[in-house]
Amino acid sequence: MTGNMPELSTPVTVYYHPGLRAERKTFMNARTVVRRQERAQKSSIKNFDRKHENIPAPSSRPQLKKIPLLDLTRKYRSIEAELRRQWGSVFSSMKLLKGSNLSAFEEEFAAYCGVKCAVGVASGTDAIYLSLQALRISTGDEVILPAHVPAPVIEPVIAVGAKPVLIDKAVGDYGPDLNGLRKAINPRTKAILAVHMLGLPCDMQAILEVAQKRNIPVVEDASQAQGAVYKRRRAAGWGAITPMSLGPVKNLASYGDGGVVLTNDEQLAQYVRLLRAHGQAEKYDHKIYGWNSRLDELQAVVLRLKLPTLDRDNARRAAIAAEYSKCFTDLPVITPPQFFDRASVYHQYVVETPHRDPLKRFLESKGIGTGIYYPAPLHQHQAWKAKKLPAYSLPEAERYARENLAIPVFAELNDEEVAYIASAVREYFSSKA
Repeated sequence: MTGNMPELSTPVTVYYHPGLRAERKTFMNARTVVRRQERAQKSSIKNFDRKHENIPAPSSRPQLKKIPLLDLTRKYRSIEAELRRQWGSVFSSMKLLKGSNLSAFEEEFAAYCGVKCAVGVASGTDAIYLSLQALRISTGDEVILPAHVPAPVIEPVIAVGAKPVLIDKAVGDYGPDLNGLRKAINPRTKAILAVHMLGLPCDMQAILEVAQKRNIPVVEDASQAQGAVYKRRRAAGWGAITPMSLGPVKNLASYGDGGVVLTNDEQLAQYVRLLRAHGQAEKYDHKIYGWNSRLDELQAVVLRLKLPTLDRDNARRAAIAAEYSKCFTDLPVITPPQFFDRASVYHQYVVETPHRDPLKRFLESKGIGTGIYYPAPLHQHQAWKAKKLPAYSLPEAERYARENLAIPVFAELNDEEVAYIASAVREYFSSKA
């Protein structure tokens, strides 16, 4: 944490009145502030001095401190000058695709993740799609995936013509239910999609043991887990291929769409390289028919600038998460699971509670942004039903969808904001006691 955390026994509530923003350089003492606040609460402002006579009457409720679920501007401000300089160099050269920044990022990120190959692509969705294509997944094949993951995970499965087979969420973990995984495998199963949810790696060793018995490749979606650690290694490269989103809200984020495919298999990497650029080995030399999915130079610059501070930012997220979990120990909520051999990077900090919706409304009334990751499992999506895919009963995924609520955990939060958020959660539950 940056500095010592404030005590959380008293809610840290910050009010202000828009009519009282200081227009003078002089300091107003406490008596003056109180007197002006009393005046501002009256229906008429005719007694205000001339400087304030045109200020509209204040609302009956004071405005609260505003803390969004994620504030991208804070990180941007820290790199803005250097980013603009490097973007200027790119624009000067007009080498916008397949330039030196892309190749450098691929090399640097592969080394960071401890894998042999990284291939930059246009988005996380494309990263999964191209990974499935590289594994030759196609019509008639089945791909197993958990039901509680977001829609962009299943879309590439549908796009390649495969049939998605859903399994339940594990109890006490964000990964898949292993018994359900074993039961779902059949001769048509051609891939297992393991998803590192909310920053926490799946139990990849257990998943791989199941997969290897049937010689089924594991596609390891690490979009929400850049920098996470599993058994002292990065949570990437455990499966046959690791697609990853690098979109604007990720821990390592571009300022637009972006993605990467990681693998230790050079043949798979080369196939993805062909697929991302219309199947071209060289210009107009089409070895296969591919796709258009390239990570451009501008986004590669952003990612290279952010990569050196990723571990520091993730450590800050983890420290904030630890503070929350400590503060919520005695509350009727489920906090993120922890495992001795897995280090989460807290892409989101999620509490689970049957009181999710009223808690969300209460926090938002306090100016605290929240999110739901995700509000419905895949088999309850309208799109799933429109495809006439089979009905499922997956009780843990369904419960999780009803109860999960994310609160701010981005690395640039200051200690006062963290204390304010934690105390607001406690305040809600103390009012229900």
